[in-house]
Amino acid sequence: MSVRPKRRELLSAVGVAGFGGLAGCLSSVSGLDVRDDDGGGGSTDRTLKLGIMQPISGDLGSVGEPIRDAALLPIEQVEDEIDLDLEYDVVDTETSPLTGVQGAASLVRKGYPMINGPAASDVTLQATQQVLIPHRVVSCSPSATTPTITALNDAGLVFRTALSDSLQAVVLAEQAMTDLGHETAATMYVNNDYGWQLSQAFTQAFQATHDGTVTTQVPVNEESDSYAAELDEARADDPDLLVVIGYPETGAQLFTDLGDGVDEVDVLVTDGLRDGELHEEVDHSIDGIRGTAPLVGGPGEEFFTELYEDAYDAEPGIFTAHAYDSTAVLLLANAYAGENDGTAIRNAMQSVTNGSGEEIEPETLAEGLELAAQGENVKYQGASSSLSFDENGDATDATFEYWEFDRNADGGIAEIDRVNT
Repeated sequence: MSVRPKRRELLSAVGVAGFGGLAGCLSSVSGLDVRDDDGGGGSTDRTLKLGIMQPISGDLGSVGEPIRDAALLPIEQVEDEIDLDLEYDVVDTETSPLTGVQGAASLVRKGYPMINGPAASDVTLQATQQVLIPHRVVSCSPSATTPTITALNDAGLVFRTALSDSLQAVVLAEQAMTDLGHETAATMYVNNDYGWQLSQAFTQAFQATHDGTVTTQVPVNEESDSYAAELDEARADDPDLLVVIGYPETGAQLFTDLGDGVDEVDVLVTDGLRDGELHEEVDHSIDGIRGTAPLVGGPGEEFFTELYEDAYDAEPGIFTAHAYDSTAVLLLANAYAGENDGTAIRNAMQSVTNGSGEEIEPETLAEGLELAAQGENVKYQGASSSLSFDENGDATDATFEYWEFDRNADGGIAEIDRVNT
């Protein structure tokens, strides 16, 4: 059954019974039989089937909804323009690895060969390794940034339009030393792979490249009622700077607990905390807290922005352009592959981005799908970046925004600078 989007009434459901752990035999917990072959034998029908896995609730819920909306936008854009049936389903990962695995199993059972998502790094690592890779399903995450994804034994099935945090760490360290002028720092990181890897990468860049000192690295658990003890631990050696790596709900509580201390120590945050609504969640000013985030800057940025604003009466947010591009490139790869088969789609992903052929941007996506379905070579140029993938499925164009919280700025965020790596 084809599920059609309605603006502001978009499906979000996980239809799988829960199971007790992430590890173990999938066939016993989800009714799925793991495939041993390398693909082939896919359906020849021309219904393009896309699953979408995004966090509509949980710690990333506030940014997950706009990301979900952007992931659906290419479908809404082209469905009335071309003679291709598009079928999709959306699951809410709840920013939870367990729920993400359940959602992935649901989409595999329904026969979806490709997935936009998941979003959070930990969810992506578990859902891909536990379900999607064994079942030869292609995934393209718009926002999973951990360096761990680069080294996955994934049979070439895992892609991302988001940039690896190994690049963001370099920018963080550069701003900490050259802009803020600090030689000592402590990190506070959400206690998962995203937080740990970025904390480690920042520490390495800050110490090796800038001869700085990281006094301590403090993990923080999500959804805690207080981070006072963790703040005391992080500030015990009186660092010049706190680097906070987390998500909006965690950040709201942490900044609240920091209280007047925000005036006593500089704070630098990462992309997961770039949410202007945090002004309303913290009972004191967070103006001036600075951060880094991947910057949108593809050839199709302006068209995407207008399309998003017209569809949802809101400005695009972090990773929304990346989500649009993830859907666009997956649809193009599916059309070019000629079948709903994960291995065939995987083989087409770089063909429709890195190869030669008719250049396609978001504005001409419908034309690109028609050409790709006819076997014509196309080269997609995205909204988030020009978009090309390396041998690990990582996006290679790297530009970051250096920004700060500013209640008086549009969306509560003001851009300071743009940084190329």
